[in-house]
Amino acid sequence: MLRREPNDPNRPGEWDFPGGGIESDEDIAIGLEREIFEETGLRIDVSSDKLFYAATEFYQAVNATRLMFIVGYSDGEIKLSHEHDCYKWVDYKTALELFPHRVYSVGLKYAMEHDLLPKNDINAS
Repeated sequence: MLRREPNDPNRPGEWDFPGGGIESDEDIAIGLEREIFEETGLRIDVSSDKLFYAATEFYQAVNATRLMFIVGYSDGEIKLSHEHDCYKWVDYKTALELFPHRVYSVGLKYAMEHDLLPKNDINAS
């Protein structure tokens, strides 16, 4: 989980999943790889990307499609972008508590209930 900077214009100080918008005409896998790297400094293994939830919501005067992926990272050290001030690895339950987003929390709960996620052995404290 990444925590947004205190001066973030959208959700200051809130916890978030790494991610972001796909550029016009950008392949989804390439955009996913770019966004994860920009926000965390980690290189993901795009061959392991697994879409596990999608939903559309009305956001800032447009319909936004939210995609949730499971990814593995191949290498790198965490280097946060200017958008975030800290990070922590957490289990799924803690992720829901930290980030109760109306779409992402539904997606995470759905994936947990349908056993779509890898076993989570993170010992969050």
